[in-house]
Amino acid sequence: MDEKEHDKDKEKNPRLTVYFPKNVKKQLSQMAEETGLSQTQLVVMATHGLLAQYKQHGQVIFSNIQNYKPED
Repeated sequence: MDEKEHDKDKEKNPRLTVYFPKNVKKQLSQMAEETGLSQTQLVVMATHGLLAQYKQHGQVIFSNIQNYKPED
């Protein structure tokens, strides 16, 4: 993708600023290094997964997320 195409792509996709807790950002950074994917790619993939789960199962998916106890 050349610079002109990249600029057009940025115009099509709105930006969303997201603030993560430091430990989550650190884990995301580590995952990006391990997988060779960018942090943005990982967040977009996770968002697509969340949307697909919500479409299939509805609000019940949030009970699992709310009960999640992260490891430090």
